[in-house]
Parts: sequence; C-alpha cells; structure tokens
Amino acid sequence: MTNPIVNINISQQVASAPSLLQQTGAIVTQGGTNTSPGTQTLLTQLSDYTPLIPSPHSITSGSLSSGLITLTVPAHGLPVGDIVTISVAGCTPGAFNGTYLATANTVSTLQYYTTTPLSGFGGSSVITTPGVWTVEDVAETLQQVTTFFSQGTNVSTYLLELGQGGATDGVALLNTWISLNPGKVYSYLVPRTWDGNAAFLAFLPQFENTTSQTYFWVTTTLATWANYTPAMKCVNALIEAPAIGQWGASAIVSATASNSADYSGYNVTLTFAAPHGVAVGQWFTISGMVPTAYNGTFQSIFDNVIGASTTLLYNVPTNPGAETTLGTLQASYFASAAIPSTEFSQAAPFWKSLSYNPSSTNKVAPFGRSFVTGVTAFPDHGMDAIRTALKAAGISVIGTGAAGNISNTLLLWGNMLGGRPFNYWYSVDYAAINLKIALSAAIINGSNNPGNPLYNNQAGITALQGVAASVMSSMTTFGLALGSVIQTKLNGADFAAALAVNKFAGNIGVNAVPFADYYAANPSHYALGIYNGYSVTYSPLRGFDGVTVNLSVTDFVG
Repeated sequence: MTNPIVNINISQQVASAPSLLQQTGAIVTQGGTNTSPGTQTLLTQLSDYTPLIPSPHSITSGSLSSGLITLTVPAHGLPVGDIVTISVAGCTPGAFNGTYLATANTVSTLQYYTTTPLSGFGGSSVITTPGVWTVEDVAETLQQVTTFFSQGTNVSTYLLELGQGGATDGVALLNTWISLNPGKVYSYLVPRTWDGNAAFLAFLPQFENTTSQTYFWVTTTLATWANYTPAMKCVNALIEAPAIGQWGASAIVSATASNSADYSGYNVTLTFAAPHGVAVGQWFTISGMVPTAYNGTFQSIFDNVIGASTTLLYNVPTNPGAETTLGTLQASYFASAAIPSTEFSQAAPFWKSLSYNPSSTNKVAPFGRSFVTGVTAFPDHGMDAIRTALKAAGISVIGTGAAGNISNTLLLWGNMLGGRPFNYWYSVDYAAINLKIALSAAIINGSNNPGNPLYNNQAGITALQGVAASVMSSMTTFGLALGSVIQTKLNGADFAAALAVNKFAGNIGVNAVPFADYYAANPSHYALGIYNGYSVTYSPLRGFDGVTVNLSVTDFVG
C-alpha cells in the first residue's frame, strides 16, 4: 500500500540447535572395511557393516622352514616391517591356516611362526592349495560392532577407517584426521593392538587438559595396564575377562630373555623341573625374580620355540636383563574362561557413553555399574588383589550385580584414568558446550532485536548472566549438577572471598562482576567490546562408590 498509516518492522529471534557432539562416537579400524583411509561411515544397526566387509586377499604360494611360514601374496599394501594380525584360511595343508601375528617382510611376502612341527603339515613344507588371508581387524571390527549393537539400536556410531598397518601407523593417521576434523567426534573406540603402543601413549597427552572434549576407549591387559597414568583423563581403560587355569606354585629353574621375532619387545622363556600346567593363552603371575622386570601377570605365548610342558613363554616390552634371582610361578586355584570370539567388551561401555541424551525425563545416570549385555564378567575368585589394584588405578572391568542379588552384567568401575567417573567429565563438557552456545545465541539474537537490543551495559551483563544461570539450572534437572543456582553480582575480590568460605558449597554459583567494577579494573576492554566477568562454580553429580553401615547390637531392651 502506498503511504500506509501504520508501518510494521519485523525482527527475528532464532533458537540455536542442540549440540550433538557428546553423542558422536567412532569405532577405529585398520583394514576392517573396504573403504578408503579417512572414510567415516555411519552405522545405525549391525547389518550396516555387512557391505563394508572387505574381500579376502589371495595367496600365491607359501612355505615352512624351521617353524617360519612365508606367504607370497600380491602386493599387500602394508608398510614393510609392520607387524599385524592376520587370519589365513583355505590352504592345504590345513596347518598353514589360523590366526597369526605376521610381519610384512617385503611388499609381497608375509611371515609368521608356527608351533606345529613338520609332521603336523603332513610332511609337506609348501602350500599345495593356496587359500586366502585377511587382516584380523576385520574380525575385530565385527566383534566391536556386534557387541556395540547388542546394547540396543537406539544409538549409532561411525566406523573410521585408517587403512591397513600397525598400531603406530594408525595412531599417526588418527592424529592427522583429528587435526583436520576438530570437534567432530567425542569418543573413539580403538583397536586392541593400540594398547601400550609407544606412539599411542605419546599421542594421548594432547587430550589431557580439562578443556579437551575428546575421549578414547582402550582395551588393556593384566600385563600392560600400568603403562597408563592418572593424568590421562581422556582414557577409559578396560581389561577383558582373561583365560585362567588351575595349577600349583612352581619354582623356576631358569629364565632367559631374547629379542622377539614376531612380537614387539622381548620373549621370556622360563623352565621348570616339572610340568607347570599353564596352557597357551592363559594368564599367570610370576613373583620373586630379580631383575623385577620378570615379575608380573602375563599371558602364555608360543613363538618359534616349540615348548614342552616344562617351558613357559611370555612377552615383555623391554629387555629385563640377565636373571640373578629365580622366582616362582604363583598358584592359581580358580579357573575362568576367556571371552568368546564374538565379543569386544569395551564396546559395551562405549555404547553407554554415547547413549546419554539429557532431559528432564531422561537424566544422566551414574556411569559406573551401568548394565551392559553380551559381555563376559571378569573373574571374582582369587582376583581380589588384582581387582583392588585395578580400581585404584582407574581401570574398569565387567562385573555382575551379585552383591545386590542381581544377575545382570554391569560395568565396574567406569572411571577415567584420572579417577573421576565418565559422567563427571560428561557434565563438565556439557556445561562448557552449552554455555558457549547459549551465550553466543543470546548475543547474536540481541544484536538483531531493535525492540530490545543487547548492549554492553549493566542490563546486558545481567541478561547474559540469566542465560548462563538458565543453562546451569537445566543441568540440575538433567542429573548433571548438584544443588540450585545462586546468582551473585560480586567484584573479583568479593567473589574470591565467597569461594574461600564455601558460599556456594552444594549449589551452583553464577557470578557477574558489576559493570562499573569490571571496567574500572579493565578500562581498555570496553572499547574492544570485551567483558570477561562471568564465573560459574558447581559440582557434577556423582553416584555412590561405597556405603558403610554402622550396625550396633545390644542385649539391653529396657
């Protein structure tokens, strides 16, 4: 209409979208898919993995010599010198088949040792019918995906392919990928082979600071968990149920260490006067040795040595040196089976960590003792000392609800390596993410509201304080923060004094330094549009870790 009587000006206020970072995870695989390195594929159900499974690689020929098998294959694409786990199938004689730790000896050969004597190959030292080989990460990725979706299908995850290679190669590629994709993934489930890898341990410190919002779900072992430190708040480490047998204590007759041909580190060979009873793959404990590097809990292995029942082999990361004092194989009184071939235990708590979706009707429950399914409980009997040490170090295991007469398997103890539960850091990250989003959105909308603009004055400072208070108030409703919100307008000295006398203990303090006080202390900031006077102090909600009941019994009834 020309020359209207009334003109209408319209301004728009836009709500910010919620952050999905804390619900975003990636299963890291090296050769477990047929996609290119760096590819991120979304999985919403187990069947989504089927079209991603790579085809097996062909074998041209193979031979056995002094326990060493050499496979000739078309160019395998692995870095020469890398050590990877492979599965061999379809070969004749069948003794060539199995799962082995193989070395990429050249661009077209793979080598691994076998404990089977020539007679076990039917007298033939060469492959008469070539079969196929696959990188074992295919089997492991299937374990991870299977266990993940055993928890439910209401949570999705990405598969992040890093390409075939050893752990060191994978760590380097992940480091590059994260630098190119900052803030894209919250949690990573890493392969078992990364446990204790020197490159992986050197990679973790960049995520140890309190502002880092990146986490790694690691499968460690009874022999390697001590590689991790309390500074690694970015790591949740779990030990899967180990295979343990029953045997008596045995004195060690001799001990030697030699550079391992097909494992990293050194292989230790122990001999005993009588059969020790430890089967290949079972875990055992050695004590009393000097040097002490021989001592600890280890898994029985066989390398190129075909061991008798009086010989026991295990692997250590560094040369322990010549023994000066012989020790003892500790007795084991209770047997426990290992996890089944379909299980990757750490995938269950990884799923749980991504399942949080905070709201007033879906609160964030304590992470420790969360129910998990499709996983095997760590043994109870005879393991009290080890379980106590693991708990103190922040290492988790799968347990049961037997203490409460509950048959479900559950997560024990759910802490990150710094000793705080995962939901503690989840709360901290939630506050940081949502305070940033909410305050940014308020400033943007306030700059586009002619009816009530947001200015840098006392009214504007108070308005933004209310936004921060609203975020923190919602956290109490969502099970993320303890207490109620208390808003204060104190200068820096008075706020510090309030903290010193625990004014906000058990509650959430949201303080905004008054306009006049702040710019009197920081006169140059006003011209730059800077106000750094907000402070939030709170305690994340935590669950119970232990309860003591003082029970008094008396004969006096009067």
